[in-house]
Amino acid sequence: MKALRYHAPWFARTTRTMTRTGCSLSPMIRDLPYFSVTKRRENHTAKQFFEEDKILMRDYTYDLKLASIAKFPAEPRGSSRLIRVDEEGKIHHHKHFAKEILSLIDRSHIVFNESKVVNARLNVTRKKGDEVEMMILDLGDNLQKNCSDAKLKVMVREEDAQCRAMYSVRGAKFRVVNVIGPWIEDEYSNGNGTEVVVECEVQDEATVASLLDSVGTVPIPPYLNREAEISDVSAYNNVFASGEGSVAAPTAGLHFTDKLMAEIGNENISFLTLHVGAGTFKPVITENAREHEMHGENFAVNVGEIQRIIECLQVGKRIIVVGTTSCRTLESLYWCGVKTIAQKSSLKTGAAAQENAMELTQDEWRSLTDSSEVAAIDALQAVIQGKDPSEYVHGRTSLMIAPGYDFKVVENLITNFHAPDSTLMLLVSAFLGSSDKVRKVYHEAQDLGYRFLSYGDACFFSRPK
Repeated sequence: MKALRYHAPWFARTTRTMTRTGCSLSPMIRDLPYFSVTKRRENHTAKQFFEEDKILMRDYTYDLKLASIAKFPAEPRGSSRLIRVDEEGKIHHHKHFAKEILSLIDRSHIVFNESKVVNARLNVTRKKGDEVEMMILDLGDNLQKNCSDAKLKVMVREEDAQCRAMYSVRGAKFRVVNVIGPWIEDEYSNGNGTEVVVECEVQDEATVASLLDSVGTVPIPPYLNREAEISDVSAYNNVFASGEGSVAAPTAGLHFTDKLMAEIGNENISFLTLHVGAGTFKPVITENAREHEMHGENFAVNVGEIQRIIECLQVGKRIIVVGTTSCRTLESLYWCGVKTIAQKSSLKTGAAAQENAMELTQDEWRSLTDSSEVAAIDALQAVIQGKDPSEYVHGRTSLMIAPGYDFKVVENLITNFHAPDSTLMLLVSAFLGSSDKVRKVYHEAQDLGYRFLSYGDACFFSRPK
């Protein structure tokens, strides 16, 4: 399963179109390989770092058989299979997730991402009268805004989308105000598209949430290559989902049933929220993964929940994190805490400083490594210091976890089998400390008939000793 490559003629055509319509050339397009321009995200020293510390994607991919992709979830929920890789690297196979997971997570504290999926896929009509798919890529803080006040980052599944183009669906109109660049998906999806920013026009004062609820459909992954069904409304959300904002499900939680959650017990559970963006499906198309631009996602975590996690760390209770989104959130909170401590030591205070501390860019953790001796407990306490347990910590992260990353909080991870050429393959390779180990597990799983990707079977990984 290989990612499709850019087609140079399309880039040239897009550039001419934007020049003709008066649209500014997006920095994202200027940075594409076709124009031979390389972007450095953090600082001037990053160029040397990227050259010396390359991550070649050919070392982190595998051959995914079409027959291994689960097009529908396990029925009933929780009946998926589970592969376990323990601290010693030993592989264990389990036939039924819900029946066998309790013994594996006994005396542990489980962390879930409870973000709920919105109806983020729309079938819109172009000016010429034919339909085309429009997918919301990242809602940001737009969900509760009036449509007239929102600017939405979307993918239009056509490779020549232009500025000022109009799309409509049931009385709502979307006008392209900025062309960001190409949207590339894997070979089993419905083709590539264009990432654009649109403004929305509606006849009433509807919010973005209410509009999507009325005209959108469940945004099942594009590689399923099928239309959403009524059953997907519940199947593509976790039983504990609360608080809309994701355009893709945090799918590791799909294996958990209401009965299983009750058996785990509220005292052994914490919830956080990271609103998943569609960038999770975007393959890494650069040869060197360090040059991939990571998507950003908003997160919100209750202060009381963070305190419970801190207490588990203090007493040595094992923490098991469900999903790569939960993993990225906890690791991001650590680095936000490190930034907060550094700001206080340099006497930087105020709202602007606090906001900056809670936004983490892709490779920013590298510049914070001098402060990485900060313990996880101290970093998390810095994030919630002075806040009431009922308050929430809000932030945005573009953290890219890849080989070379030093995990600070997460030691145990329940996740799914991920797509080749994805940033999630990089994350699990970093987690297990070896791309060879991950590929061995994946190849063995395929040979044994495990089901892969969002609706597939589960993995339970522990960091090697």
